[in-house]
Amino acid sequence: PNQVAQPHRVLLAALAASASTTAMAQDAAPVVGADDDIVVTAQRREQSLLDVPLAVSALSGDRLAEQGIVNSAQLGAAVPNLQINSPYGNTQPNFSLRGIGVANEYNSNQASPVGVYLDDVYLAPRTSHGMGLFDLERIEVLRGPQGTLFGRNTTGGAVNFITRRPDLSGSEGYVQLGYGNFNTITAQAAFETTLSPDVIGLRLAVNYADGDGQIQNVFAGGRDGNSTDTLQGRASLRISPGDALDITLRGYAGRDRGTQAGVHGLTAFR
Repeated sequence: PNQVAQPHRVLLAALAASASTTAMAQDAAPVVGADDDIVVTAQRREQSLLDVPLAVSALSGDRLAEQGIVNSAQLGAAVPNLQINSPYGNTQPNFSLRGIGVANEYNSNQASPVGVYLDDVYLAPRTSHGMGLFDLERIEVLRGPQGTLFGRNTTGGAVNFITRRPDLSGSEGYVQLGYGNFNTITAQAAFETTLSPDVIGLRLAVNYADGDGQIQNVFAGGRDGNSTDTLQGRASLRISPGDALDITLRGYAGRDRGTQAGVHGLTAFR
């Protein structure tokens, strides 16, 4: 009996050690929302992320900057179940959530089953999904069908980019400059001013990036592959004449003249 019971004691000791290790790991993990709740609008109203019965990933603008994510095509590195690929580089990213997407579709007219929104405005063409991420309040990624609240083309989920709006009090701004490999220069700036306290505010933001190609093009006059040349700007005007009315008007424009590495063609004609 002693010989039979001994392995059981060893097994129980091993289980106890595993259980205590797991408990310690859980105690050490930070509690999201313990100090400040993460507020999202995944259900078309402001709620704490902890109270939303949906599979939602919310990333603040500061969190994106910390992770070095400056383009929507890079979100796959920060959001679970989100895959991004494209034969056209960052200009036209193809979003896939939980395996549902258009895959490596060459037809830009094919609608994505993952709805992409900018301040709750639906962006239908996939060529407008590739955008620089700057001066954002947060990004909300909703996994799974979202047709009830977001409408068509959300079988896989929805991605909502929410920009910062004026606070209607005081003035503030920032400037960020960077230099990296391949002579890449980046610049980002924003400025906000209050035209009328608690009534009218204006916020302007701009984002710029320019860099040499990572792949040398030996064809005479050809541009180097994987180069960067982007410029985006946004203006936000907020008008709040009373507690019952709050209007935000936004204008956004951007261009992307970077080059992607050749994915079809032969030799110099890629």
